[in-house]
Amino acid sequence: MGLFSQRNDDDAEREAVRRHREAQQRLADARRHQERHLTTSSSPSKTQLASYPEGSWRKEFDLYVVKRGDTLSGISRQVYADANQWHRIQQANPIVLKNPDLIHAGLVLRIPKGEGTPLA
Repeated sequence: MGLFSQRNDDDAEREAVRRHREAQQRLADARRHQERHLTTSSSPSKTQLASYPEGSWRKEFDLYVVKRGDTLSGISRQVYADANQWHRIQQANPIVLKNPDLIHAGLVLRIPKGEGTPLA
């Protein structure tokens, strides 16, 4: 039984990352379409276009795919070398982490880069 469980976990992780990347690509495509529509329809100011910087989330966050047995404090210990920084991860993922005790394998989390205080 244990022989095949690792492969299934790896497949689930790859599938979760693929779905997340596809969603990010659709979002980027929609933003480009919106910017094109705005520039052709009403010549907006540069501040309106700058409100959707493409790829900016990559500067502020890393992605982490939850594995079986992971906890927020364990992930925090890996990333920040401090288990007490798990609040930063929770605050960066408010929709997927409504209950921080309920995380599951395959979940893709945004991990805030850098040192610092929680995002609150």
